Amino acid sequence: MTKPKSTDWRSLPVAEWNVASFSQYLIDQTAGLYGVTYAPGGGGSKSQRWMREKGMLKQAQGRYGNEVLRRFIDLCLTEYAPKPEYPFAAFTFMYSYMDRNLTKAQAQLAEERRKEQARKEREQTKMTADEIDDYF
Repeated sequence: MTKPKSTDWRSLPVAEWNVASFSQYLIDQTAGLYGVTYAPGGGGSKSQRWMREKGMLKQAQGRYGNEVLRRFIDLCLTEYAPKPEYPFAAFTFMYSYMDRNLTKAQAQLAEERRKEQARKEREQTKMTADEIDDYF
Protein backbone atom coordinates (compact mmCIF):
# COMPACT_ATOMS: atom_id res chain seq x y z
CA MET A 1 0.00 0.00 0.00
CA THR A 2 1.39 3.37 -0.98
CA LYS A 3 1.35 6.36 1.30
CA PRO A 4 -1.13 9.06 0.25
CA LYS A 5 0.19 12.31 -1.18
CA SER A 6 0.63 15.11 1.31
CA THR A 7 -2.05 17.11 -0.53
CA ASP A 8 -4.56 14.30 0.08
CA TRP A 9 -5.45 15.60 3.54
CA ARG A 10 -8.55 13.42 3.75
CA SER A 11 -6.41 10.26 3.70
CA LEU A 12 -3.81 11.44 6.20
CA PRO A 13 -4.10 11.72 9.96
CA VAL A 14 -3.81 15.38 11.00
CA ALA A 15 -0.55 14.56 12.79
CA GLU A 16 1.02 13.80 9.38
CA TRP A 17 -0.12 16.95 7.62
CA ASN A 18 2.48 19.34 6.25
CA VAL A 19 2.23 22.77 4.62
CA ALA A 20 1.00 21.22 1.36
CA SER A 21 -1.78 19.42 3.27
CA PHE A 22 -2.89 22.61 5.00
CA SER A 23 -2.77 24.55 1.72
CA GLN A 24 -4.94 21.96 -0.02
CA TYR A 25 -7.28 21.91 2.97
CA LEU A 26 -7.72 25.69 2.66
CA ILE A 27 -8.31 25.38 -1.09
CA ASP A 28 -10.91 22.63 -0.65
CA GLN A 29 -12.69 24.24 2.31
CA THR A 30 -12.89 27.59 0.54
CA ALA A 31 -14.42 25.98 -2.53
CA GLY A 32 -16.87 23.98 -0.42
CA LEU A 33 -17.93 26.73 1.98
CA TYR A 34 -17.80 29.82 -0.20
CA GLY A 35 -17.90 28.46 -3.77
CA VAL A 36 -14.83 30.43 -4.86
CA THR A 37 -11.25 29.64 -5.77
CA TYR A 38 -8.78 30.11 -2.93
CA ALA A 39 -5.84 32.46 -3.30
CA PRO A 40 -3.53 33.73 -0.57
CA GLY A 41 -4.07 37.30 0.55
CA GLY A 42 -1.74 40.23 0.83
CA GLY A 43 0.29 42.21 -1.65
CA GLY A 44 2.79 41.22 -4.25
CA SER A 45 2.72 38.71 -7.05
CA LYS A 46 0.77 35.48 -6.74
CA SER A 47 3.97 33.48 -6.23
CA GLN A 48 5.12 35.90 -3.51
CA ARG A 49 1.76 35.60 -1.75
CA TRP A 50 1.92 31.79 -1.88
CA MET A 51 5.47 31.81 -0.53
CA ARG A 52 4.51 34.17 2.31
CA GLU A 53 1.46 32.09 3.19
CA LYS A 54 3.40 28.82 3.15
CA GLY A 55 5.98 30.41 5.44
CA MET A 56 3.23 31.53 7.82
CA LEU A 57 1.67 28.05 7.77
CA LYS A 58 5.05 26.46 8.51
CA GLN A 59 5.65 28.89 11.38
CA ALA A 60 2.18 28.26 12.84
CA GLN A 61 2.58 24.51 12.43
CA GLY A 62 5.88 24.58 14.31
CA ARG A 63 4.59 26.85 17.05
CA TYR A 64 1.14 25.35 17.69
CA GLY A 65 1.14 21.86 16.18
CA ASN A 66 -1.10 20.33 13.55
CA GLU A 67 -4.18 19.70 15.66
CA VAL A 68 -4.35 23.25 17.00
CA LEU A 69 -3.66 24.70 13.55
CA ARG A 70 -6.42 22.62 11.93
CA ARG A 71 -8.88 23.57 14.66
CA PHE A 72 -7.82 27.24 14.36
CA ILE A 73 -8.52 27.22 10.61
CA ASP A 74 -11.91 25.55 11.20
CA LEU A 75 -12.87 28.14 13.83
CA CYS A 76 -11.87 30.98 11.51
CA LEU A 77 -13.80 29.53 8.58
CA THR A 78 -16.88 29.07 10.75
CA GLU A 79 -16.67 32.59 12.15
CA TYR A 80 -15.86 34.44 8.92
CA ALA A 81 -18.72 36.37 7.31
CA PRO A 82 -18.05 36.76 3.57
CA LYS A 83 -18.17 40.21 2.04
CA PRO A 84 -18.43 41.08 -1.65
CA GLU A 85 -14.87 42.38 -1.75
CA TYR A 86 -13.56 39.54 0.48
CA PRO A 87 -15.61 36.42 -0.33
CA PHE A 88 -13.41 34.12 1.81
CA ALA A 89 -10.82 34.28 4.58
CA ALA A 90 -7.24 33.74 3.46
CA PHE A 91 -4.84 32.19 5.94
CA THR A 92 -2.78 35.38 6.06
CA PHE A 93 -5.94 37.20 7.22
CA MET A 94 -6.78 34.46 9.74
CA TYR A 95 -3.30 34.42 11.23
CA SER A 96 -3.02 38.21 11.35
CA TYR A 97 -6.52 39.30 12.38
CA MET A 98 -8.32 36.24 13.78
CA ASP A 99 -5.51 35.06 16.05
CA ARG A 100 -7.86 35.05 19.06
CA ASN A 101 -9.06 31.73 17.67
CA LEU A 102 -5.62 30.23 18.32
CA THR A 103 -6.28 30.49 22.05
CA LYS A 104 -9.76 29.00 21.59
CA ALA A 105 -8.33 26.12 19.57
CA GLN A 106 -5.66 25.45 22.20
CA ALA A 107 -8.22 25.55 25.01
CA GLN A 108 -10.65 23.23 23.20
CA LEU A 109 -7.93 20.72 22.46
CA ALA A 110 -6.59 20.85 26.03
CA GLU A 111 -10.10 20.27 27.40
CA GLU A 112 -10.65 17.31 25.08
CA ARG A 113 -7.31 15.83 26.15
CA ARG A 114 -8.18 16.30 29.85
CA LYS A 115 -11.52 14.56 29.34
CA GLU A 116 -9.89 11.71 27.42
CA GLN A 117 -7.26 11.29 30.14
CA ALA A 118 -9.95 11.24 32.84
CA ARG A 119 -11.92 8.66 30.84
CA LYS A 120 -8.83 6.46 30.54
CA GLU A 121 -8.13 6.77 34.24
CA ARG A 122 -11.71 5.78 35.06
CA GLU A 123 -11.41 2.78 32.75
CA GLN A 124 -8.17 1.71 34.42
CA THR A 125 -9.63 1.96 37.92
CA LYS A 126 -12.86 0.09 37.15
CA MET A 127 -12.94 -3.27 38.82
CA THR A 128 -14.52 -6.20 37.10
CA ALA A 129 -17.09 -8.32 38.91
CA ASP A 130 -14.45 -11.04 39.41
CA GLU A 131 -12.01 -8.53 40.88
CA ILE A 132 -14.68 -7.30 43.28
CA ASP A 133 -15.45 -10.90 44.35
CA ASP A 134 -11.73 -11.55 44.83
CA TYR A 135 -11.42 -8.39 46.91
CA PHE A 136 -14.05 -9.57 49.35
